[in-house]
Amino acid sequence: MNKLVNEKSLYLLQHANNPVNWYPWSQEAFDIAKNNNKPIILSIGYSACHWCHVMAQESFEDSETADIMNKYFINIKVDKEERPDLDKVYQMSQSIITGKTGGWPLTIFMSPDKFPFFAGTYFPNEQRYGLPSFKDILKRVNEFYTTQQKDIEAQNITITEIFQNLSKKNKDNEIINLELINRTKLDLINNIDKIHGGFGSAPKFPQTYSLLFLLNSINDDNDAIEATSHTLHRMCLSGIFDQLDGGFFRYSVDELWMIPHFEKMLYDNGPLITLLSKAYKVTSNPIFLKRVIQTSNWIINEMQDKNGGIYSTIDADSEHVEGKYYVWEEKELKSILSHDEFELIKNSYFVDGRPNFEGKYHFHVTQESEKFFLKNEKKIKEINKKLLETRNKRIAPNTDKKILVSWNALAIIGLIDAYKITGDNKFFSAAVKCFNFIKKTLWDGNQLYACFNAKPCFKGYLDDYAFLLKANLELLKIEWDSDNFYFAKNLADILIKDFQNHKDGGFYFTSIHHEELIYRPQTYMDESLPAGNSIAIESLSELGFLEGNQQYIESSKKALISASDSVQRSNTAHASLLAASVSLLVFKKFIIIRCLHENIEKYRKKFFDLPEMIFYFIDNEDKDIPQSLVEKKPLGDFTAYICEGFKCLEPIRNSDELFQELSKK
Repeated sequence: MNKLVNEKSLYLLQHANNPVNWYPWSQEAFDIAKNNNKPIILSIGYSACHWCHVMAQESFEDSETADIMNKYFINIKVDKEERPDLDKVYQMSQSIITGKTGGWPLTIFMSPDKFPFFAGTYFPNEQRYGLPSFKDILKRVNEFYTTQQKDIEAQNITITEIFQNLSKKNKDNEIINLELINRTKLDLINNIDKIHGGFGSAPKFPQTYSLLFLLNSINDDNDAIEATSHTLHRMCLSGIFDQLDGGFFRYSVDELWMIPHFEKMLYDNGPLITLLSKAYKVTSNPIFLKRVIQTSNWIINEMQDKNGGIYSTIDADSEHVEGKYYVWEEKELKSILSHDEFELIKNSYFVDGRPNFEGKYHFHVTQESEKFFLKNEKKIKEINKKLLETRNKRIAPNTDKKILVSWNALAIIGLIDAYKITGDNKFFSAAVKCFNFIKKTLWDGNQLYACFNAKPCFKGYLDDYAFLLKANLELLKIEWDSDNFYFAKNLADILIKDFQNHKDGGFYFTSIHHEELIYRPQTYMDESLPAGNSIAIESLSELGFLEGNQQYIESSKKALISASDSVQRSNTAHASLLAASVSLLVFKKFIIIRCLHENIEKYRKKFFDLPEMIFYFIDNEDKDIPQSLVEKKPLGDFTAYICEGFKCLEPIRNSDELFQELSKK
């Protein structure tokens, strides 16, 4: 056992019995490295990462490799889901050093002062894939460290300068406007795979935020609707979706969406529910509604803890084999199903009747078999239930049960969107239960924690505050609660006080109370998650207009201006930021409705489908109304206030009259 044995992270515990003398990220490790003048190996990964497992089996469980690591290095293991701050810093470092994009496992060689001097991702145990063996790398890096200190010091200076340049802002460069938004929309549409959907070729990721941007900026744009709808339609029928139990896998290794990387991530599935819900409202495509229901049920049934929090990931591997849990042998299918049932499955899911994944079958509806599948969907649904019963008896992949605030917030938003289009209170109840768990367990009245893993741990990052603020506002739209409104204000105030760059305007990923790292990230591009700056801008501006709080609006505007340089470098990589900017560039209508409590749900359903409008429903009997909303008084059983910016029209006292007014073009 090594120093990881007392950690709570599943990923770190997976390495606690390695012969490598692993340390968690800690001052102890850095002090030992400094006192012994040893370089550090920083290995960053996560529990569901297939190639992390491969490198662990090949190298970290190998005694010969471990001996070299222990002799020449101090070894630190980090769970990137617990420490996204470190992952951001050292992924950027890897890109600077190698000129390549990173990934996981991330392998960083650094001096005791935390500056990297060599980097890579996966290294094999023996020379292959055009890569040297990890053992050879270890020996060469140690030799370089002991003989080339001046070169390392010079490189550290260069890296520092690059980080400093990344942080510089051109205050006069305000390029984010409606023209840029429309151009970005066209750029994205032109990059859509017209045959299979999605962006680019293999590997193919959902790119949820680009698709959300297209849907949120359509303005009756048929090209945007068609491009988004086609992509989602193919994803819903393909192998990237778990056809038996719901939930989307991480990405497709091919351009057809046929064979996924089999890990399931909460941060994918929550936003995909939101995307599919919005797409269903626009297109009425029934397959979108079905996948919203299936994925929401999967989250509730398979991922939600009894106390309300939602787990983070399900591993790609089971029994050390990727995808083993999900794929089928033909003889197994024939032993479970009747001849007619097997033929239905074969003609629906099999590609040319042949195995499509390492001699086995992974269920995937092709464009050629789609009509047959949809015609027999009811029968296939019953067959899928039978197959799922068998699959559930297999050895399942590990579920990482840590609860991450940022990912949970995205799931809350998704579940609320599922509730909006289905009316199923189960989804809303699950969202409320999750939110209440976070508020009760991970908020101490002054500080939000990022993670729950047996106990709260790690001070919250930008994403935690910004995403939870957005989730809070979405809940308030369904069920007004003044305590939650004040909680939203607390989150907003901390965002501005502790995270905002008060010189240039944007939001740092870490707060002013965070440990000092070699670089304080301030990013605007979407990655696996939407950019924290984007969601902060969107949520602060919405709260600002709701409350009439000019400070929140100004903070949002400053952050948006600060993003201009980043957007100019790659406009299509900033989809969620450009979507958020609309709230500042075009005033949306805010409608505050005061009514009897028993009528709230009725009015909510009546106004759900109106676009580009934000509704809040407040019970006439609610006495603890924030001072900023006190003037929105009930003047009878129904009273509506239509506001744009900081101006409000005269109150409307009839719901039909309000609907007519809002339906005007």
